[in-house]
Amino acid sequence: MQVEEIVIDYTECVENAPSGKTWNIQNFGPIPSSDVRTSFRSGSPSQQPRWQTVNETVKGRTDPNRICTLEFEIPNNLPAPVFFYYRLTNFYQNHRRYVKSVDERQLKGQAVTLNALKGSDACSPLISDSETGKPYYPCGLIANSLFNDTFSHPLWITTNNGLNDETYIMTDKGIAWESDRKRYKKSSYKNSDVMPPPNWRKHFPDGYTDENPIPDLSQMEGFQVWMRTAGLPTFSKLARKNTTSPMLKGTYYVNITDSTLYPAVGVLCMGD
Repeated sequence: MQVEEIVIDYTECVENAPSGKTWNIQNFGPIPSSDVRTSFRSGSPSQQPRWQTVNETVKGRTDPNRICTLEFEIPNNLPAPVFFYYRLTNFYQNHRRYVKSVDERQLKGQAVTLNALKGSDACSPLISDSETGKPYYPCGLIANSLFNDTFSHPLWITTNNGLNDETYIMTDKGIAWESDRKRYKKSSYKNSDVMPPPNWRKHFPDGYTDENPIPDLSQMEGFQVWMRTAGLPTFSKLARKNTTSPMLKGTYYVNITDSTLYPAVGVLCMGD
């Protein structure tokens, strides 16, 4: 009874939203009403949510970033805490083989050898890179399927002409359970010892290097949230939060860099 929320399914954004080379406030198109659900104490927003896409060229990459911008209205002030979730459907994190495909020694920072990984078979079938023979870090199916769409802080437009705006800061710190954060330590591997999992190659095209080193999983709370597998095929996971400042009514924009291989739903969920 205390929760207010707006739910926007952006699965079809890249395919169906108006697109351009640069962001343009005049280039938005309406999001189908079937892809939006709201629940606010003051009733439905007066404006229908809209979207647009921009393809951003990234140095060193052949494929551009696909950026989906969502425009939506918050019809009344929302007291803290404010939570930003993403939601997936038909993703079976509870599959037995998937749940078992992880090596706890790696997560605790140990430089586990290839033979030791193969001996335990914990990360099967994603243990090592076939070309280099090096172990994957982090190995296994759960880590390889990490949801990696990225979300900007909501941008609050304070005037109708869009010339004045304020950023509503939402942090990705403190989103994982404390018990989960204790599960991870900085890796003892050297960059040359291991390879990123197959689905991480977009962000590590040359493997792990001094310029783009092995990530510190103890600081990646989004990864920690993902690694706590869901029990049902439709689930939401916390991406950001603000526990101190209210979200004032008005029009907001959120940029989503669409990097993942499966559809997702962006969920702004609010409650006091």
